[in-house]
Amino acid sequence: MATPSHCLIFLFLCLPAVLVKANILGDIYPCPCKCSQENETSLHMYLHQFPALPGVPNRNEYGVINSTEPIGFGQMYVHGWLLTTGTSANENVVGRLQGFHLQAGQTTTSWYMAHTMVFSDGSFAGSTIEVSGLLGVKPNGQWSITGGTGTFASAHGTIKFTNSQSSTATDEIRELDIHVFHTPEAVV
Repeated sequence: MATPSHCLIFLFLCLPAVLVKANILGDIYPCPCKCSQENETSLHMYLHQFPALPGVPNRNEYGVINSTEPIGFGQMYVHGWLLTTGTSANENVVGRLQGFHLQAGQTTTSWYMAHTMVFSDGSFAGSTIEVSGLLGVKPNGQWSITGGTGTFASAHGTIKFTNSQSSTATDEIRELDIHVFHTPEAVV
């Protein structure tokens, strides 16, 4: 025999499922926000760093703070590195990585980087992705995506980078695998 407490427990467990199935609460409690669906985009491109060294033509970074500390602790550069779809710096330039890098390691090479990926060509022209992270002595690593504008509004995700075999003394090339989640801007 079912006791009143057993019936009450059964009712509380089953009632939400019945109400959802019947869509009774949809009219009473509509969703207060009309949120856009989050999109996921994967991009593959190459970063070209023309270092601020003597004899390097077309440098795209410049030292703004010099350091007398061992390994250059505190040294800072501003950069406008090229972003291309291929390993050649002249191959379909799609934007620039604009920002700075700062030697933050006191005992080992460790560059803290903060930059904005500014797209100038293609379907993402005018959009940006905010990026930060470390670049050390290892040939590969990962940076954080912390924001964005345009197509990449409210962006978050990661960028995996690897030093390219095509690098030279005057063109340090990094292969970038970009995985970004973003929410399209609402059209008013």
